[in-house]
Amino acid sequence: MLSVAIFLLAFVVTVFILPILRRVAVALIALLTFTMPATAGAIGDLFEAARPGLLELFGAAITLLIGWAAAKARQKWGIDIEARHREALHSALMNAARLALANQLTGDKAVTMILDYARQSVPDAIGSLRPSIGVLDDLARSKLEQVTGEKTGPAVDALAVALKRAGVA
Repeated sequence: MLSVAIFLLAFVVTVFILPILRRVAVALIALLTFTMPATAGAIGDLFEAARPGLLELFGAAITLLIGWAAAKARQKWGIDIEARHREALHSALMNAARLALANQLTGDKAVTMILDYARQSVPDAIGSLRPSIGVLDDLARSKLEQVTGEKTGPAVDALAVALKRAGVA
């Protein structure tokens, strides 16, 4: 029963082991799970005496490998979570800038409205990313300018074309 549990645990852990260490782990598993033949004599006695120490060593190695795998997973998923928070914050700021423009707000009133909207809409993202007030203010102003450019861009171009046709520009 113990041999099966060790084998299953080792099988799961070897998925996370580097290819070079995988061979060493499989050899150690084989030594720990298979009994020595009766004809082994002194080598068998030596192995039986060393088995408890080898099991402890193997347990420590498994603990280290699980810790390493957990740190790698945390690093990868932490980056993904940060990217999602950043995307959510930028999306909320952009939506708020469009709303401010639709409500015909400009300047500091628009920026205040954008920041309030973002704080209410994505508090987790702001809490996780912890941007300073200055950074949030700059982002809000940038999004407001971007939305204003989107809104007036085609209209200004159409006006310039019409003025050019009329011979004014």
